[in-house]
Amino acid sequence: MLDIREKGEEIVCKNTVREWWGVLHSIVPRAYKYSIRKMIRLFSASRSSSQFVSKTKMSINKVSHVIFDMDGLLLDTETLYTKVYQKILDPFGKVYTWDVKQTLMGAHAHEAAKIMVKTYDLPITWEEFAEQAKTLTTEIMGTADFLPDTEHIYEGLVRDIAKMYNKPYPLDTRLRILGTTEQMTAKIAVNDLKLPITVDEFRQTFSNLGRQRLRNVTWLRGAERLLKHLHDNNVPIALGTSSSKEIAEIKMANHSAIFDLFHHKVMGSTDPDVKVGKPAPDIFLVAAQRFPDRPDPANCLVFEDAPNGVRAACLAGMQSVMVPDKMVADELRQEATIVIDSLEHFQPEIFGLPPFPKA
Repeated sequence: MLDIREKGEEIVCKNTVREWWGVLHSIVPRAYKYSIRKMIRLFSASRSSSQFVSKTKMSINKVSHVIFDMDGLLLDTETLYTKVYQKILDPFGKVYTWDVKQTLMGAHAHEAAKIMVKTYDLPITWEEFAEQAKTLTTEIMGTADFLPDTEHIYEGLVRDIAKMYNKPYPLDTRLRILGTTEQMTAKIAVNDLKLPITVDEFRQTFSNLGRQRLRNVTWLRGAERLLKHLHDNNVPIALGTSSSKEIAEIKMANHSAIFDLFHHKVMGSTDPDVKVGKPAPDIFLVAAQRFPDRPDPANCLVFEDAPNGVRAACLAGMQSVMVPDKMVADELRQEATIVIDSLEHFQPEIFGLPPFPKA
């Protein structure tokens, strides 16, 4: 049976039954509903920008193999998915908000389509939504790049425009704006903050300020540095993504030299061995089984950005490193072994992996 026990800050997930595969799919629906209920709660207002956070009450064990998620962790695709979903919602006058976005992180394409149609009460089928999303995704995913540190810049743009008119920029408005298109950002900001300008005027100011500040954006080196380090030190690494093979290949096309470092890649939406998407453990269990030495799940470390992915790792019996969006609430971080705000801050030796060379 699946044994989930909470002890203070520590959450222990154990698979105590040998016939796991026989009972998995009767357990997952309950776990999934539990996860969704947690993910629609309110988000905390502040986050440390640079501190390494460790759950001191949770034991940390040595690992031998590492599995990485892709979207939102290695590649800046969550922003692109936001544009895709918002473009589908625009004709219906709907806004793709942060609370909905967080419930979809790590979900299969079909599951995401079903949630979107139901949540927004759209007059289309989930199959039609999925087809539109696939078409739009194919068009834009080739532009995905390693995660740049831009989020604070965009937040600063809205905050500074609000200051021009002596208006505050409260958390609830930040949450509504997070991840939306520029057009929706302008509409929400003008309406919520009661700015004495038009939406078009806001967009013009936003665009002018953005061009100035984004010239100096720095690309985060954490992902590429970590992947190369593990590969150079003969640590087996795999990719475990919810994307389909077709879409994943589009995303990886501009970064083949880095993605070729992976021993193998599991694309959950099209892999026949992945029966249920995250937060079920299928993707990570399949990824572990495809290493030549078939390591025990306890010897695998998962890197994830989404609560769904962290839960999947926990249910798989694996440790996890979470690199969440700063708006993800503390309660949605508790199942991770450790939480860091950037891959740049990861210390491999904590898990018995070769340390980075000293500068």
